[in-house]
Order: sequence, then structure tokens, then C-alpha cells
Amino acid sequence: MNQLIKKSIFVSFCLFALKANAQLSTNPDKFLGNITTSGQVDYGSVSFHQLWNQITPENESKWASIQPNPNSFNWTGCDNAYNYAKDHNLLFKFHTLVWGSQYPSWMNNLSTDAQYKAIEDWMDAIKKRYPDLLMIDVVNEAITGHAPAPYKAALGGDGATGYDWIIKAFEMAHERWPNAILIYNDYNTFQWQKSEFIELVKTLRDAGAPIDAYGMQSHDLNDININTFKNAMDEIQNALKIPMYITEYDIDKANDNDQLQRYKEQIPYMWEADYCAGVTLWGYIHGKTWVDNSGIIKNGVERPAMTWLKEYIKTDAAKKAKSPFPGMVKEASVYVKPAAIKVEKDVVVPIEILASLRTKTIDHIDLYVNNALYKTLNTAPYTTEYIPASLGRYDLKAVVVATDNTKYERYAGFTAYESRAPYNGGAEIPGTIECENFDGKVEGMTYHDSDNTDEGNTHYRSDNGGVDIVTGNGSHAIGYTAIGEWLEYTVDVREAGTYKYKAYASSGTTGSGFSIGVVKDGRVVNLCKIQVSKTGNNTWDNYEAFEGSFSIPLEKGKQRLRITIDNPYCNIDKIVLEKTTDIRQITKDDLKGSRYNLKGEMIDEHHKGIVIINGKKVINNSPTSTR
Repeated sequence: MNQLIKKSIFVSFCLFALKANAQLSTNPDKFLGNITTSGQVDYGSVSFHQLWNQITPENESKWASIQPNPNSFNWTGCDNAYNYAKDHNLLFKFHTLVWGSQYPSWMNNLSTDAQYKAIEDWMDAIKKRYPDLLMIDVVNEAITGHAPAPYKAALGGDGATGYDWIIKAFEMAHERWPNAILIYNDYNTFQWQKSEFIELVKTLRDAGAPIDAYGMQSHDLNDININTFKNAMDEIQNALKIPMYITEYDIDKANDNDQLQRYKEQIPYMWEADYCAGVTLWGYIHGKTWVDNSGIIKNGVERPAMTWLKEYIKTDAAKKAKSPFPGMVKEASVYVKPAAIKVEKDVVVPIEILASLRTKTIDHIDLYVNNALYKTLNTAPYTTEYIPASLGRYDLKAVVVATDNTKYERYAGFTAYESRAPYNGGAEIPGTIECENFDGKVEGMTYHDSDNTDEGNTHYRSDNGGVDIVTGNGSHAIGYTAIGEWLEYTVDVREAGTYKYKAYASSGTTGSGFSIGVVKDGRVVNLCKIQVSKTGNNTWDNYEAFEGSFSIPLEKGKQRLRITIDNPYCNIDKIVLEKTTDIRQITKDDLKGSRYNLKGEMIDEHHKGIVIINGKKVINNSPTSTR
């Protein structure tokens, strides 16, 4: 008989035997999953569902694969995996909503507003197609040096937390899939960027983002010492205290015994951790995996790691391992949201607990501050306030108690700093805001810069952190600007009303720009968006005045204005503000998040009274004259 035919018969026999004898994990609370193979679910004679009970599309659910053109969606590959999961009662994970790689290239040609609309449309399309998703990688690989989304400015940029855009992505996902387990996923988390991973995920958690779990890809475990591995896993969990998934496990070893050793050292420690909700291998067919030698079925024959894995998953330890998601679904959504994660000492910090149970009823919520019971909240909305009396870290823990006495915990926190310091006492309005005179003290609280180096090197002030202060327009200006950077200014508005501005700025390129907003209750309400064109002889030395009017009025008294860089490479010298009586039609978009409605009526019940809107007096929420 031809040797090729003999080999083919042998391979087919081995695959049949494998299919006939293999069993899935029988643990009802954890899954042992895998990915599609070259776009297929079943591969050759191997039936996916007889080996694995969870599936992640390797590429078929990524944005670039599904929407290669703005008005064209190709769901075929994702549908195949999703429908297969439905037909065989497998868990399906959508991978991934927001990623700085494998996104549609046409996004690069859109404005930030259009990019945001595209992200909304993308999520809405997925929601329409797959309304009942139970697991989603919301954001993928955003640690610095990996692939943070180049369109992150559309989601709010770095913002006050440094990761506002990621928080926004999670909020958008939670709005659409409140019962789904929402995951942040990244690599190099066990070794080279463990600290960065902890810092990112902890920031999301502390800020109250609706993140339910973190995903550790585990591509960095080929040669890790077993004690280093265990210590890293414990360190990460002790810092984050939210559920974990092993999301992309692969051991790239050509030597069978080397691969087997890693599986035997690592899989039990992962699987038996109470906080681990499941393990997904990143491929299993040799020659069809992301890395060359990670497959555990080679030429139709089980490698020793596969044989061992099948035996281990049948053990009592594997069958009885606990999970943070009994039944592999999310029963509770609990997120603790302080108004900010960097606050001022002796200043009120509003705290909101967003809580809901899928099948049970909440009896009450106990809120702990630094491990001491602070308050019991009995009815929604679950809100309270806290005043930090000293400097330092404040740990928050909410314990949601159901009527059957089941408890669900969630952690958060904030840090208290000395009060902000308006530079030279701050500016008076009407008047001029010199942009280099932003409030001082703390990065992330009064300003945010993309790095810690002052490239302007003017030594104008010593408390500017990485904010770049340059010489320009006869004095000083802000330069070397990057998307997402921002600066806050304490101002004293002497006269309430609408203001027009002259913003003196320069740019040696096209597409630069920034926004001015007013900070209200921890939120930034947009006042104007300024596009800075090339100035003078297309250099940053030529400053021009860009004019316009604020879209909503300023209230009288001390408040904070924020300048946010929407598009990079503009220098900003100063903002001259002058009160105006011009009547301008205000749109709904102008007023998103503000205290006013389209009639000019104040809609915040806590701030009723007399205000001036475009020169017209408003009393008791009723305008005395029409427009």
C-alpha cells in the first residue's frame, strides 16, 4: 500500500479514536475552552465540542474582520462560531470590541466625532446580531507599548484617570449587555509588564468602570520558574480582587516533555484558584496555532500535554474547583464609583454604588471605608458622600446582601491629596487665562500630560510635572501637546452669562485643536471646540487669535475650566474671555450634561434661582422673555 495512504488511514483512525473517547470538563462552574482553527470550528475529523466547552473566535469577531468597509458587515465567520456554540451548548466569548490592532483602517480618516459614531454603530450592530452575549473582551492590549487604540480620543482620551477612554468603552458595553461578563485582556502580565497591568486594571476598578474580570493571555509562560509564576498570579489577584480568566494559554515547546512540564506545573494552579473562572487555550492543532509549537494534537496524535490534560480534568480537584461565577454566568453587577480617584483632602467625595442582581433581590448594601463599616444603604439609588480628613489612600468595599443572604463584594478606592493650588491666585473672568498658569499640585488631579518630561525646558515653574511650557507670543505658552492631555484653571467669574473667546494659538501642521469645558460635579461640560489651522508661515512661532463663543453660560463665582487637547501639535498661549449679549440658538448637543434645557431653563433642582443666559434673566426656572 502507498505510504501516503497508510499515513492518511492512521491519522484518520487516531482522530476518530480521539473524538470517540475525549470528554469535556465536567466542572459546572468553570470552562476549558479553545479557539477556532483557521476560521473553522470543527477541524478535520476533530469535533470541537467533544473536547472543549467554551469557544473564542481567533479572528472572526475582530472589528477589521467584520466591518472592512464603513457600510459593509461580514458576519459569516463569527456567525459560524456563535451558532456552533448555541447548537452544542458551549459558552461563546466575543473577542474583541475595542483594540488598537486589527481595527478597520477607514477609521483613520475620520474626525474624532465621526470615530465615536463609528464605535457606537459597531457596538450597536453587534448588539443587534448577538443580543445575549455572556462574555466579552471589551478592550484588548492597551498597556503602553502594546496597542492602545489610536482612536481613543473619540472615547475621551486619557482623561482624569489616564484611562478614561477604556472606562467609556466598558460603560458602552455595559449599557448594551448588562448581564455579560466584561473583560479587560492583555499579555506580558505574568512577567515583564505585571506592574503596568495591575495599575491599569486597578484604575478601572477604582474608578467604578463596569469591568467584571481581567484576562491574562499567558503567552509569557514558556520558561517561567514555577514559584515566580505562582507568586505573580497571587500578587495580581491580591491587588485587584476581581475574577480572573486565563484567556490565551499556549506553551510554545517543540519538546514534548518540556511542554508537558509547563502544563503540569501551571494548569492545576490556575484551574484550582477560587478566583479563576475559566481557561481558554489559544489553539490546539499543531501547525495551526498562533505560535509554532503550541499545538497539543500533532498529525492526529495527542501530545503528552493533551493526554495529561484530559486525565487531570477528570480528577476530583478539577471537578470540584470553585469559581467566582457559579454556573459560569454573572449573577451580580456591582461597581463602586467615587466621583474621582484623586481628590482633595477635606473636600466632599460623592460615592455611587451601581448594583443589580440577575435573579435575586438586593436587601441592602454595606459600604466599608478602610475596612470599617461606614454606611448601610437600603434603597436605590445607592449614593453617599465621604470627606477624607487626612492624606493618603482610601479603600472602599461594597458588600451587596441579597434577601437570601447571599453576598457579593466589590472594591474601589481613591487617594486624597493637598488642596489644589490656583497659580498666582487664579484668573478673573471677564479677563485672560494665561495657559501656562494652570492649577498646580498633582498629575491626574489638576493636569494630565502624556509623559513626565518638560520638553519646553523653560523652567518657568517647578510644579508643572511633565507639562511642556515653551516660550512664545512674547511670553510663555503650552507646547508639545498630545491627544488627551488636559489642564485645569480655577477662575473667578465676576459676571454670570455667555462669553466669547479669543484663543491665541499656533500650529505648524493641519488638524490640531483643543476644547474648553467647565468642570461640574466631577464631569466636564463642553463649552467650545477650537480647530487650530496652520498659522503664519506654517510654524509654531506664529500665533493667531481663534474666535468664537461658549455654547452655554458660565455661572457666577469660583469654578474650574479645563483645556483638553483633542488633536495634537498646537501651542496655546492664552484665552481672552469677554461677556457677550449675543443671542445664539443652543442645540441639544451643546447641552449634553449641562444644567440647562433648550428653553434656557435650569434643570438641576439643586441650583434653582436667578441666572443670566445670553443677557436674559431666568427666574425660578422660567425665562422672563423668549428668544
